[in-house]
Amino acid sequence: MARVPLLDPDEATGRVREVFESVKSYYRMVPGLQKALAYLPETTDALWTLSRTTVQEGSIREELKRVFMAVTAYEVECEYCTAAHMLALLGKRWSREECMEVIEGKPSPRLSDKENAAVNFARIVGRRPAAVTDEMVKELRAVGWTDAGIVEIVASVALMRYTSTVASALDVPLEKVMEGLSRRVPLPRRDD
Repeated sequence: MARVPLLDPDEATGRVREVFESVKSYYRMVPGLQKALAYLPETTDALWTLSRTTVQEGSIREELKRVFMAVTAYEVECEYCTAAHMLALLGKRWSREECMEVIEGKPSPRLSDKENAAVNFARIVGRRPAAVTDEMVKELRAVGWTDAGIVEIVASVALMRYTSTVASALDVPLEKVMEGLSRRVPLPRRDD
């Protein structure tokens, strides 16, 4: 159960209703994350806009960004976001096993060496942004990533860290369609 009541889209009025309608036009429903955050409708709308823009803008294909996001969500222990991005990858014809393997740190045969290097970098950024070194960035450049691409990776991870913080701290419940997805990937539990 969420730590705050999730706002009901059917009872929403004013700006909250407008934001819900925008989200619903994409998903055909309003996810729990938006229902929890909607106490701040402008923030919810800004996050929704930022999410769509981050996925669409730049040269990295959406599928790879979804991998970054699933990996990041896993690293920050967000069951809701891990499941949401696994679901997005399943929609891109990934199997559950392929999702679990890449989330747990194995290189994916679906990705090029360059893309797997980016996933490893995203994992580090997701886990601990201050751990990124100049050498890591040089290694990305050495396999063909441009500065714009590196910024795009970091922006994708940063978005997911924010979203995961909201979902985890408010204990947003999984959508029915997500149930059972992230539970198959044991989330790391850190006491530090």
